[in-house]
Amino acid sequence: MPKQTLLTLPPEALRERITETVHRHWVAPQITEAPFRVPESDVDCDKLSRAVLDCMLTRQFRVGPLPSPDIYERLLKRVRRQVASGQPILVTVGYAPLKNLNAVAYSRADWAEYFALCHLAAWHNKVCGVYAPGLRIRIAFDDTPLLMANCADRGAMKSYIDSIRSLVRALRFDKLIVGTMRHSRFSWVFHLGFYQIARRRVRRWEAEPANRAQLDEMDEFARRNVVLPAGLDPNEQDRRIRNASHLYRVYWEALQISRFWKSRRSLVAMYLDGTQHHIQQPVALHLTSLDKGQVTQPWQGEGALLDNGHGKLEPFVLTGGRRQRYQTQSVEGLEVVPAPGFDRILIAARDE
Repeated sequence: MPKQTLLTLPPEALRERITETVHRHWVAPQITEAPFRVPESDVDCDKLSRAVLDCMLTRQFRVGPLPSPDIYERLLKRVRRQVASGQPILVTVGYAPLKNLNAVAYSRADWAEYFALCHLAAWHNKVCGVYAPGLRIRIAFDDTPLLMANCADRGAMKSYIDSIRSLVRALRFDKLIVGTMRHSRFSWVFHLGFYQIARRRVRRWEAEPANRAQLDEMDEFARRNVVLPAGLDPNEQDRRIRNASHLYRVYWEALQISRFWKSRRSLVAMYLDGTQHHIQQPVALHLTSLDKGQVTQPWQGEGALLDNGHGKLEPFVLTGGRRQRYQTQSVEGLEVVPAPGFDRILIAARDE
């Protein structure tokens, strides 16, 4: 069956399809103010807590396999504490503090963040189907490792973080996404011995021949993200890339040593499956990003809609690498999201 392309639609018809897609993803979070009590038949909250966690781990929102029985029980313990008191499940979602400036020329929220926030709202509503209080989400921006490893621009970070906060308000998600924080709020403590220990551990890890392939992969991730000054010779570029990759590992090691994320109340969630780190944070949820099956982090490129060739538009992140493989068409004059930059969107289709 030949592929259908939406790029051939008349402009007004295409704009209508875009508006319908955008509205379909913009779901209103179900917020209940009424006190919740666990059914008396569920004496230790176990049945309801398992139902909640199983709902949070459904394939629509999960990256990778289901957690091992040990990790499941540790996640369940955190869920059970909230369910026992009838409170929403607290989830801290890790976020980069700026756009990948190798992929886009600005650092503000765009359609990628729009669809990512809407996906979190859909996740919350899914949980509300079994547990009325649902979720409460906090976004944690990892500004410190970007400053330390990538020499990130503080102005670009402020622009991005402020725009995320504004988008949350524009979408009326502020009762679900209840706040943001930066790693720099607590990471100053790492200078009190944590970095010293972390550096020794990371050097030992890097010296292991068995880790060579993962090191090379992490260096390649760094190459995509680090913004280098113009005119550097290839050797200096490689040196800076390797150093950025190393410093990011040092920060991540210090974070794990510090146990700042070992909260007994809040669950930690992150995009991707955790294999991008040299040591994985075991008790964590790994989320799809913009929609079911989408794993690209929203800050890695420009948000767009993908013409899937079967008559549908799907949320999509147009990364630097994807721009070379997809043809795009800009559609302007949108009046859906009351925030800067949302009056246009790119429609992407694979370049045959």
